[in-house]
Amino acid sequence: MILNSIKRIWKNPDHRTVISNTLSLSGLQVANTLLPLITVPYVVRVIGPANYGLIAFAQAFVTYFVLLVNYGFDLSASREIAQVRDDNSKLNEVFWSVLWTKSFLFLVSTLMFAVALTTIPQLRANRQVFMASYLVLVGYVAFPTWLFQGMEKLGMTAILNFIVKLAFTVGIFAFLRDRNQYIVVPLLSSGGQILAGGLAVIYATRKLVPDFKGPKISKIIGELKQGWTVFVSTVFINFYTASNTVILGFFAAQEDVGYFTGGLKIVLAIQALVLYPLVQAAYPHIGKLMKEQREKGLAYIKKMSLVIVAVTIPVSVGLLVLAPFIVRIVLGPEFVPSVYVLRILSPFPVVIGLSNVWGIQGVLNLNEDRAFLRTIIVGSVLNLVLNLTLAGPLKEVGTSLSWLFTEIYITTAFFFVMRRSGIELFDIAFYKNWIHSGLVSREV
Repeated sequence: MILNSIKRIWKNPDHRTVISNTLSLSGLQVANTLLPLITVPYVVRVIGPANYGLIAFAQAFVTYFVLLVNYGFDLSASREIAQVRDDNSKLNEVFWSVLWTKSFLFLVSTLMFAVALTTIPQLRANRQVFMASYLVLVGYVAFPTWLFQGMEKLGMTAILNFIVKLAFTVGIFAFLRDRNQYIVVPLLSSGGQILAGGLAVIYATRKLVPDFKGPKISKIIGELKQGWTVFVSTVFINFYTASNTVILGFFAAQEDVGYFTGGLKIVLAIQALVLYPLVQAAYPHIGKLMKEQREKGLAYIKKMSLVIVAVTIPVSVGLLVLAPFIVRIVLGPEFVPSVYVLRILSPFPVVIGLSNVWGIQGVLNLNEDRAFLRTIIVGSVLNLVLNLTLAGPLKEVGTSLSWLFTEIYITTAFFFVMRRSGIELFDIAFYKNWIHSGLVSREV
């Protein structure tokens, strides 16, 4: 009976694309998640908490510039690509407009970074680490994730991300030997991203958008205007996520940053393994449905909410209970304080999973960009206040608590935005009917 239901779901074209994308991403995401889990135990043991914290501080700071060159295109441009992907002329036009816009933003970022490097003492004292970390921007400029998302070719994104992780893993074991070689870590990280970006743009320009179009000021300005609201939203989202590490880096010792980053890495790795394939595959599909058949798109969002809860609650409980064992195995005895970080952040898979479904998949696809932006701005201010209050006295524990409270607020706010739009996410009758339909082999 259940097998017949699965067959019917697979035969339904509305489901098949998302399922196939999810399965292809899942297999590669396992590899993409396992590779860092292989390297992290080695890296932290070789370079120690202090150097690990310094690298995390540098990479978090560089994230601000990554935000600028990406400009929220993974959301705004992927939505635009999804709408024109059947028109080759418009597809080429959008691709080259976005790529030239990112190149322009890279020049702006480089000037800003050079000023920061020469004027901020903490950066100037460790300029080699920050410069090595900054090189990753070249890869992000070239990598058209937004194109692959909009065309629902996410398998290619996963393959190229796997190449990044594999190159980094091989390089770490080949070149990192002692604590004085910690500069190797950001160099390899940037080098892997550059390699993937180069391969991605070569594939895109040969297979998907072969008609070259030169830069046009009007097109660049158009892309900047069109993506502005989403860009500001993503800036605030990542501002508070990156700023957690940056603020801690200014308030606490490098070891404390290392403890926080160590615990966070574990949570994010597990979260990526569980959530990334599903949400990345669903976003362009839901966007298309919301444009053509709004009710079907809303039904997908409701179904995903239930799936997310069912999958992530056991994961979060496992992280909470097994935190001491996980930290000891992954990070080693020098990272005992990371146990507290891991336990505080253990609800992340549930909270962020629902936040993504209700916010990214729901609010943005409803074109409630301004409501999305307001929610993120308030969350960012809340996180900043909490961090400035708690990071000093509580160090990595204070930063972890600040982030958790912020994510809970944002997820709750997205729920009420959806509800205000007339969408009842706690629709018990809908869920009972969906589950019952599956069990009795009706059409899903």
